[in-house]
Amino acid sequence: MIKPIYVHGSGSISIQPTFEPGYCFDSILSFAQNPVPAYEPDYKALIPAMQLRRMNKSMRMAIFASRLALQQADRTAVDAIITGSGLGCLKDSERFVEALLAEEGQSLNPTPFIQSTHNMAAAAIALVLKCKGYNMTYVNNANSFESALLDGMVYLTEHPNDTMLLGGVDEAGERTTQFWDIAGYLKREVPTIPTPLEGAATPGEIAAEGATFFVVSGQPGARTYGKVTAVETSLETDDTVVLLSRFLQKNGLDADAIDAVFMGFNGDSRYDGIYRNLGHSLFPATLQLGFKHLLGEYDTVVASALAIALQLLNEQRIPSSLRLNDVEPKELKRILIYTQRRGKNHGLILVEQ
Repeated sequence: MIKPIYVHGSGSISIQPTFEPGYCFDSILSFAQNPVPAYEPDYKALIPAMQLRRMNKSMRMAIFASRLALQQADRTAVDAIITGSGLGCLKDSERFVEALLAEEGQSLNPTPFIQSTHNMAAAAIALVLKCKGYNMTYVNNANSFESALLDGMVYLTEHPNDTMLLGGVDEAGERTTQFWDIAGYLKREVPTIPTPLEGAATPGEIAAEGATFFVVSGQPGARTYGKVTAVETSLETDDTVVLLSRFLQKNGLDADAIDAVFMGFNGDSRYDGIYRNLGHSLFPATLQLGFKHLLGEYDTVVASALAIALQLLNEQRIPSSLRLNDVEPKELKRILIYTQRRGKNHGLILVEQ
């Protein structure tokens, strides 16, 4: 039986200043563009300048976020690294393909190709930390982080004394977002962060990027911030109410046992109705929270939602910018995170104190 995993530290880079100490969405950065680049820290504070010169954006974000998580957990090393990434080091992938076309396959610089693979971020973290243990990257579209989380739970069930870094990272590429725009994925009418929801929603999403990492283990400790007790994914489903009801039932819970539910409202009028239906059907008396309207949409943004949920469980304070309704829970002990992207890749994460 898969056991819960305990989170001892987290670090996050997103389009909001989530890497700043104590930040909890009381002040929000606004944007009027699509895609939205990450709000980046001074990487030199945690990464030597000579190393930075050789890193692409995904690697920088992943290493910085993982170092923040290690600092918070008061650790310097881990036994394993598991990462989720929907698109990998996208800009280097685009750069290599463009060079391939321009040079007709001749005299190519191999560096963008070497650094374009999805597992490059996890490999870079391993090199920096000198971690020679288990290293895995999951590439399952918008379920990439949940897949990494599931593998982490399996690994720590089998290795209960180990500690690992577990996270998700995705960057926005210029060419790819142009293709998404042509395909009709992106919002064209007033693409703003915070993104209007409910009646003001319009078709399309706002693409973004970020990296969030956690130090986790199979045992609680002095610096434990919370635990992940269950994770589930589904590529497609005919009825999300049934999906969530079965998930809760499998874990011995009902809707009333959930103190708050994070849902991935992103302002896309074509798919936000999925969340709205769940809110009305299962969670009308439960605190409902959002995160994509502030962080944008990318394949592993749910990792940021997990970091926020852990922060709320510890601080017992709910910023108004995250609220989707006015329900006041007596106490935050158990939070459910549910997200999907474009009607597919449904993911569920159960987080507890």
